[in-house]
Amino acid sequence: MKLLTFNQPDYMKQLEMALRFGNPVLFENISTEIDPLLDPVLEKALITQAGVQYLPLGDQMVEFDPQFKLYLTTKAQNPIYSPEIFGKTMIINFNVTLLGLRDQLLNDVVGYEKPDLEATRKALIQQTSANKAEQRDLEDMLLSELTNSSADVPLVDNEPLIAVLENAKTKSDSIAKQLIEAEETNENIESNRDLYKPVAKRGAILFFALTGLSTISEMYEYSLEAYKTVFQNALETSKKDNVLTARLRFI
Repeated sequence: MKLLTFNQPDYMKQLEMALRFGNPVLFENISTEIDPLLDPVLEKALITQAGVQYLPLGDQMVEFDPQFKLYLTTKAQNPIYSPEIFGKTMIINFNVTLLGLRDQLLNDVVGYEKPDLEATRKALIQQTSANKAEQRDLEDMLLSELTNSSADVPLVDNEPLIAVLENAKTKSDSIAKQLIEAEETNENIESNRDLYKPVAKRGAILFFALTGLSTISEMYEYSLEAYKTVFQNALETSKKDNVLTARLRFI
């Protein structure tokens, strides 16, 4: 991947080479303005000549490799782009939200305080996902078997097909039962995790209070990774207590 900025004097040459050879390009730290020379790339204004795709770039036609991809990132917290930019690109906001951070910190708290509970939750998620995938595969297999069954043999006389159907039904019933049990277990796990939500919520609120300080001075800018290290240190150094309410207060 080519890492470029609009401040580089040769960025157009680098972009041209990436277009030719299909290398992905990442423009870093862009502002709300994007160089108009990139418009043909953003618009995918491809021209096909003699079976070869070309893209206008500046004053020349550049041969285009379909493997090429373009990414642009900004550090602006709430960038405002024109409707044209929204129409030409897929814009993804990676900023963490209060609820999203609360859920992240909740995983950290429960993972530290109740590692067995968190391990069970993760294993349950994987098991449920695998069961649902197997359930879909069974449905696809049944449809395939029914579609490919011989029309000359009545369904009630097609013993191999009946055996497949019975086997699939047994598996499907077993999976359905496991999914019900998993849902009940998950409800029990979530009720236990909810007890630790006050700590996670407070941690999320404090992070957003800290991020507001960067408007005063850039020296007060904190990364989420650094903050989560502080949060983990609080879990490790706060006073232990067998009474949950007291333990949460100490954290």
